[in-house]
Amino acid sequence: PPKKTLRQLEKIQRGFLWAGRADANGGHCHVNWRLVSRPLALGGLGVHDLERTGLALRLWWLWLSRTEDGRAWQGLDLQFSCHERTLFFASTYMVIGNGTEALFWEDRWLNGRSAGELMPMLYNCIPKRRRKTRTVAEGLNGNAWARDIQGVLGLHEIGQYLQLWQLVQQVTLTDAPDQLISKWTTSGIYSAQSCYLATFQGSSQSYSWKLIWKAWAPPRVKFFHWLANLDRCWTADRLARHGLQHHPRCLLCDQAPETIRHLMLDCPFSRQAWHET
Repeated sequence: PPKKTLRQLEKIQRGFLWAGRADANGGHCHVNWRLVSRPLALGGLGVHDLERTGLALRLWWLWLSRTEDGRAWQGLDLQFSCHERTLFFASTYMVIGNGTEALFWEDRWLNGRSAGELMPMLYNCIPKRRRKTRTVAEGLNGNAWARDIQGVLGLHEIGQYLQLWQLVQQVTLTDAPDQLISKWTTSGIYSAQSCYLATFQGSSQSYSWKLIWKAWAPPRVKFFHWLANLDRCWTADRLARHGLQHHPRCLLCDQAPETIRHLMLDCPFSRQAWHET
C-alpha cells in the first residue's frame, strides 16, 4: 500500500492502543510507535510494523517467481523496487546444480557471492541484457561468459577477469537442479516471518524482555512493567522534562524527587509494600 495509507492505518492502531478509540493525540502516546512495533526481544511491544510486513510479503513473491514455475501469474511483469531487490539479493544465495536456473552475473553462486560483488569493475563491462539472461550453464559452455565482456579493459579489469577465470574453473555442474537458499531460515526455504525479523538485524537486544513478558502476571501488569522499564510513566521527573506542572517531591514520603525508580524501589512506602508482599 502507499505510505500515506500505512500512516493512516498506524494512526488507528495508535489510537486503539493508547486511547481505546480511532484517534489519539500526542499526550496519550507514551512510547514512539517505531519502538512499539519492534519485537519483544528488542524492547518493543511486538505489534507488527506494517511497512516491514508488506516488504516481507513482497519478497515472498520474488521468491516464488524464482522457485515455482507453475504459478498462474508466472510470466507477468511484476514490478519490484530497487530496495526490495537489494534486500532479496542480500537474503539469498544459489547452490549450483545443473546451472540452468542460476544467472551467471547476477546470482550469488560463487561461494555465496555474485560476480558483481567479487569483480565490480569487470561486472560494469557486461551489457545489462547479458546480466539478466546469461545462465551459469550457458556461461560455462565453452567459456561463453568471457565473450560477454565488452569495452576497453584496464589493469584492474584484467586482474578481476583472471580471478573470475580461476573461480570458474573450479565449478563442476551436476544433474541436480539449482537451489535458491534463504539465509534467514534453517531449512533454507523463504518465509515472510524470518525476513520480517531479519529487517531488525543490528538492533540492540533488550536485557529484561524475558523478565517482563515471560513472567506469570496479568497482561496489564506486564504492560505497566514494560512502560516502567522504558521510564515512560508520568512521574514528576518526566512531567518536569515536558514543562508540565508537577510536585517537587514524592507525595508518599516527601523525601526525594519522584522518579519511577524511587516509586518502585527506593521509597520507604514501596519497600514496606514489597516486604509485606
